[in-house]
Amino acid sequence: MCDIAAEKQKIDALLEDAARESPMRDCADERLLTELALRTLREHYEDTCPDECLRRRCTEFAERLLRRRAVARWRRAAVERRQRKSA
Repeated sequence: MCDIAAEKQKIDALLEDAARESPMRDCADERLLTELALRTLREHYEDTCPDECLRRRCTEFAERLLRRRAVARWRRAAVERRQRKSA
């Protein structure tokens, strides 16, 4: 394993920034999100970390991102339901 663990905060920040931009912002496909995240990390870590390690980090990020989006959608729907009931 590479020494990328020491860069965790920087990597997370890079991926979060990329997730707010198109095309990642509009993507709902886990495999495509992983590839887009991988492209982002390769720009910074291609020479210091093996592809397998980068891919694992990107896969985990894509899973977390999709889970967060699902929770946010669920919460918005719950708020809308409560508002309709109280109207």
